[in-house]
Amino acid sequence: MNLKEWMDLSGVTIADLATRLGCKPETVRRYTTGERIPDRIMMPRIAEETGMAVTANDFFGIAPSGQEAA
Repeated sequence: MNLKEWMDLSGVTIADLATRLGCKPETVRRYTTGERIPDRIMMPRIAEETGMAVTANDFFGIAPSGQEAA
């Protein structure tokens, strides 16, 4: 699942997630559009905030073992 899908399903706005992650809304917007990949500090924060629904693999299009990438 990508970050945008998670946000849509969870009803979380860009501004809400930015506040939770401690970053600017523009940064979150760039994560959702693929313009930017979270760094090694932000990636775990995103995974934690999404309950592990969105992980580093999702930003790189790597499917979990035994599944095809979307």
